[in-house]
Amino acid sequence: MTRLLLAAACACALLLPAAHAQAPYSRFDDAPVAQDEDDGSRTAWHSWSRRSAAALAATGQPRDLAFAAVLHGLADAPPLDPDDDTPSRPVAPDPQAAAWRRDAAARAGDDVLANTLLAYGSDEATRLRAAQRWLGADPQNLAPLLMRGGSADVLLSDARTATRFDLGMLEQVRWMQAALLRTPPSASERAALADGGEFVAEEHAAIQAMGLWAAVAIPGLQPLMEGCGEAALRATSLRAQDCRHVARVMADHSDTQLGTMIGLALLDRTAANAAERSDAQARRRSLDWRNLEWGRASMGLPRDGAPQLTRFLADRSIRTESELVTRALQEAGIAPEPPAGWQPPR
Repeated sequence: MTRLLLAAACACALLLPAAHAQAPYSRFDDAPVAQDEDDGSRTAWHSWSRRSAAALAATGQPRDLAFAAVLHGLADAPPLDPDDDTPSRPVAPDPQAAAWRRDAAARAGDDVLANTLLAYGSDEATRLRAAQRWLGADPQNLAPLLMRGGSADVLLSDARTATRFDLGMLEQVRWMQAALLRTPPSASERAALADGGEFVAEEHAAIQAMGLWAAVAIPGLQPLMEGCGEAALRATSLRAQDCRHVARVMADHSDTQLGTMIGLALLDRTAANAAERSDAQARRRSLDWRNLEWGRASMGLPRDGAPQLTRFLADRSIRTESELVTRALQEAGIAPEPPAGWQPPR
């Protein structure tokens, strides 16, 4: 079950290497492959997540309602088949999830976590309102601007005052883990989910929370990447300046590996000279090295690193994904920088 969720999380991101950074404790040097999942495990996940969603919604709290809608919708998501070339089909509307989102939106107010959850997968009007409320509470954060969407002109203009790109990843994952643990799996569900191995509730909830977050929390990047495309950068000096500013914000002040990776790609694209381009490419090699070695190291740990992840989530001094990766590399005795001449496999 864990492997399938992580593979699904990988598939949702626009850039494959970026998706790897959002799917911890899986191999980073291979394309994500959905592992075979038996009907018992799939049924157990469906029943557990549906019960969790209902219990969360019953509290009437806006963030609980918003997360319940996420859980309810993903519970019925079809398994990922990497060998199927058939275009994906839209998932049928979920009336229950939509009702919970409406209730959450009506009660969210300035609750940043509730508004962040509402910005994931809602209808356009709800998403826009939630992203705007999130932005109002955190006006220098680029993340709600990207989640809000819109034209590149408006996005880049509004981003001139942004100082960081903070998706709130670990804060949200920790909260999701705790929310899932409020409704533990039944004995039969635990047996199916463990698939013959040891079931540790905190570990399973941590991995599920990571997978759920990655499946829904990636903002739309197309307007930004097109707005900072080569032709657009040549159009005016102001566009180049705006894109360079966003690049620096994401490369230097992101709470996720994804944000850093996108920022470095934009730094490379907006480089004014060979030195700037070389610096961006060197930083990208370092990031690739860290992610690759993190994935390899975790595969040698018990239960593919789930106990380590759970321990890291419990440590509130770890505030960003980069800090989590740094701690994992330190524990594995791996150098944070690649050897001279190292290039990532492609």
